[in-house]
Amino acid sequence: MKTKLLLMLSVGLLLGADAPKDGPVKEIEQAMRALNEAFTKQDPVAIGKLVTENHQAITAYYGGVQNREVQMKTLPDLKMSEYQMSDVKVTMLSKETAVMTYALTLKGTYKGKELPSKSYVSAVWVLQGGKWLEAFYQETALDSK
Repeated sequence: MKTKLLLMLSVGLLLGADAPKDGPVKEIEQAMRALNEAFTKQDPVAIGKLVTENHQAITAYYGGVQNREVQMKTLPDLKMSEYQMSDVKVTMLSKETAVMTYALTLKGTYKGKELPSKSYVSAVWVLQGGKWLEAFYQETALDSK
């Protein structure tokens, strides 16, 4: 039973990894780019339209987990001049859930401290009300060596 479940999960992930760049994958990538732009421009209205009500974010500079309310409150403390994604991969877990991963090059500060320049990101996206919204975001700083 466990072997069959693992085989089904593996096949599902492989099929999802090779999904064409249309439909949900393209929509999720567009939504992520819009969300990154909203954070760069410090636009809380746009951010609010692109994340779930129960959104959670984990980054090295936040020092733990921030929910949507705290992120919005501390948005003025986040100053980004660059947010560049590469090696973007979207894996569809279901018709309404996806995981996006990518390498990140970042320039800016949070509460006056410099942000890690290289990170790896994982984000969970869900389809709610016909729109793709980010439900979870985790940024892992990479060693700069």
